[in-house]
Amino acid sequence: MKKIFKLIFSLLIIGIFLIIIDMVYILKFERPLISKKDEEYFTCDVYIGPFYNVITSGDKYKVLMKWDDIECPQEFEVINETISCEDYEEEIYRTSDKIYYLPCLESDNIKIRFANGKEYKLKEVLDKKILTIEDVINQGLEVIEEEIEVKDRMNLIIDDITYNVSLEDNETTKELLKMLPLNIEMQDLNNNEKYYYLDKSLPTDSSVPSYINKGDLYLYGDDCLVLFYQDFNTIYKYTKIGHIDNLKDLNEGNIKVEIR
Repeated sequence: MKKIFKLIFSLLIIGIFLIIIDMVYILKFERPLISKKDEEYFTCDVYIGPFYNVITSGDKYKVLMKWDDIECPQEFEVINETISCEDYEEEIYRTSDKIYYLPCLESDNIKIRFANGKEYKLKEVLDKKILTIEDVINQGLEVIEEEIEVKDRMNLIIDDITYNVSLEDNETTKELLKMLPLNIEMQDLNNNEKYYYLDKSLPTDSSVPSYINKGDLYLYGDDCLVLFYQDFNTIYKYTKIGHIDNLKDLNEGNIKVEIR
């Protein structure tokens, strides 16, 4: 029993000693003695240690316990290296209700520099959602904002045939219309439907249809657009977007669809 107690006590002393050494090393070098640099974080450097995690950003650092959430500070500046500006607006970002344009073709010349010294192109920062468009606008980026006009109709073009879609009056349809135009390739499934995963999630109000009709356009989940080209029963939940009355027979396999 004494041997076990001595072993536990020895391990405890060793653990405390290592923690003290680790903290001394952090105070001197701003990272744990034994650590790896986590490349997942763009706006700061995160060092993962056995007892502590350390966030460094510029000349600042923060020590976290292992169970603490890691949140990087959003300290950055907009670097615009544009020399000449052509008089042509460039779309830089799009939300469900707005389009943001740069006043000229200059996106390749605009970079975001974070406090840790890392630089990224503006488009990359927005596409990867490192920052929001509001973040960079508040930091002085000059943009032109345009409200997206919500349409009340939608057409699908398949094999050079234009189909009019009778739309449902719901939030799913309204948000989908804001994304138009779309050029997509829909894949075949079960020899009765074509599907495509959208780049963003849409609001849903799903239910199990009493019957699937040829020409029905549905949303499965919150991001999968489904066009049915056969009649059948189903047990799955969908949110209805609309219906095509005169849909021609579709061949098995993928199809290219223009939605506008």
